[in-house]
Amino acid sequence: MDLTRRQPPDRPQVSWEGLRDLPLEKFSDLRVLVLGDFMLDEYIWGRVDRISPEAPVAVVDVERETRTLGGAGNVANNLAALGAKVEVLALTGADNPAGLLQEELSRLGIDPQGLFADPGRRTTRKTRVFANQQQVVRIDRETRAPAPGAFADWVLERLDALLPELSAIILSDYGKGALTPALLREAIRRGRVQGLPVVVDPKGTDYSPYSGATVITPNQKEVEQVLGAPLDSWDDPVRKLAELRDLLEIDYLLVTQGARGMTLIHGDGALRLPARTPREVFDVSGAGDTVAAVLTLGLAQWGDPALAANLANVAAGVVVTKKGTAPILRSELERELRGHVHLEEKIVTLKELGFVMTHLKAQGKKVVFTNGCFDLLHAGHIKFLEDSRRLGDALVVALDSDTSVARVKGEGRPVIGEEQRLRILGALEVVDYVTLFDSEQLPEILQNLKPDILTKGSNYPEAEVAGREIVQGYGGQVKLLPVTETVSVSDLINRIRGE
Repeated sequence: MDLTRRQPPDRPQVSWEGLRDLPLEKFSDLRVLVLGDFMLDEYIWGRVDRISPEAPVAVVDVERETRTLGGAGNVANNLAALGAKVEVLALTGADNPAGLLQEELSRLGIDPQGLFADPGRRTTRKTRVFANQQQVVRIDRETRAPAPGAFADWVLERLDALLPELSAIILSDYGKGALTPALLREAIRRGRVQGLPVVVDPKGTDYSPYSGATVITPNQKEVEQVLGAPLDSWDDPVRKLAELRDLLEIDYLLVTQGARGMTLIHGDGALRLPARTPREVFDVSGAGDTVAAVLTLGLAQWGDPALAANLANVAAGVVVTKKGTAPILRSELERELRGHVHLEEKIVTLKELGFVMTHLKAQGKKVVFTNGCFDLLHAGHIKFLEDSRRLGDALVVALDSDTSVARVKGEGRPVIGEEQRLRILGALEVVDYVTLFDSEQLPEILQNLKPDILTKGSNYPEAEVAGREIVQGYGGQVKLLPVTETVSVSDLINRIRGE
C-alpha cells in the first residue's frame, strides 16, 4: 500500500522520565475528527416507596434527569477534556434526542453541524433508570440499519473539506450502522493518503473493513472472538496477533487487557505494557474511549506508537478509578505522570469543572456551589462550608482571583494569594472541587454549570445574592445558611497590623 506520510517530529525517549516531561499542553494545537456512532446517555434518578397496584413492579418517583454523550460522543468528550480541538461526523434521527446531542456538543465547543439528521431512523438513546441509587432498568431506542448512501456522500464531502486542517482521525464503531464497510474503507484511505494517523475502535468479528488503518484498539475479549482462541499465554497469541496485523495491513494493533495492561503489536514484534500501579477499579466503562483519544493525540503529536501507547495506558489507569463513564482531564494526566498529589485533584480550571459537573450529575449527585474570597480562612468559613456540604453530595467552591478580591475588597487585599488560598481550600475534607474565577464571570458560570444549590451566608439578604435569579430560573435552589458568629476579616487584618 503506497501511502504518503507526514514525517513525525522528534520523538521523546519512551521512559518514565520521557513521559513525565511531555508537554501535554501541545494537545491544544491538534484538531481531531471523530467519525462514528454517537449516542445520548440519559439517566433518570428517583426513589421507590411502593409497589404498583397494576403489576408487581416498583413505582419510581422521578426526582431529576441528567444526560451526557455516549458511544463515539464519549471519545469526543475525552478529546475536549484533554484540550484538543474536535470535529465530528455522525448520523442521528430527526428527533428531539438529536437536538439534545447538538446541545451537548455545543457545550463542549464542538460544531454540531457535524450531525446528519435522517428522518427515517431514531437517534441512539440509552436511558438508565435508577431508584435509591440502584439501577432498575435500561431502555434502548435505536436504529441499527446501515446508513443511507446520502450519509456516506455527505461524510466524504465534509471529510475532504476538513482534511487539510486535521491532525488525526478516530473511527469509533459501535455497530449502530453509521460506519458501513464502504465508508470505513474510503475514510481510512483518504486519511492515510493525507498522512494522518487513523485510529479505529472496532466492533464485531470482521475487521476487514478496517484494513489499512494506522492502529486498531480492541480489548482482549473482542480480539479473542476475532481470533477464535483465548489469549492465555504469550508466544502463540503474539504470533496470531502479528498475523492479524499483517492480514489487515495496519501499522499497529493495540490490545487492551484491563488490569493486565496492554499489548502493542508492531512490525518488530510486541511490547507488553503492564498496568503501572495497583489501584482500586470502580468502573471500566468508557476506558476504551479514553485509550483511543489519548493514543490518537500521542500519535498525532509525537508520531511514536510506543510512547502513545504508554501514555494511553497511564490514562486508562486513571479513568477506571472513576465511577461511571467519565473523561480524563489533561490536568489529571499531568499529575499522574509527574507525581500523584491527592489535594491537587480537587483544584480544577473552569473548563475542567464543566466536565466534572457533567460527570457528577451523570452519577445522580446533588451538587452544591458557593463562591467567595476566603481570605484568612477562619472558623466561620469552615462552619459555612460544612453546612453547605451537608445539603448535597458534592461541594464546589469558586474562589475569587487576586484581581477580583482587590476590586471587591480594596487595596491591600487579599492578604493570602490565590494559589495558597486554592491549596488551603483543597485541603479541607468538606470541599470536593475548587476553582479560580473572577466575580464578573459568576452569571456565566452558573448558567453553564447549573448547580443544584447555591449557598450564601444569611448575613446577605436573598435579593442581593449574586446569581439568585439564574439559579432559580433553571429550577435550582438558593440556600441562606445561618451565620451565628460574624467574623470580620478586615477587622482581623487591622488587629494584626496594630491599627
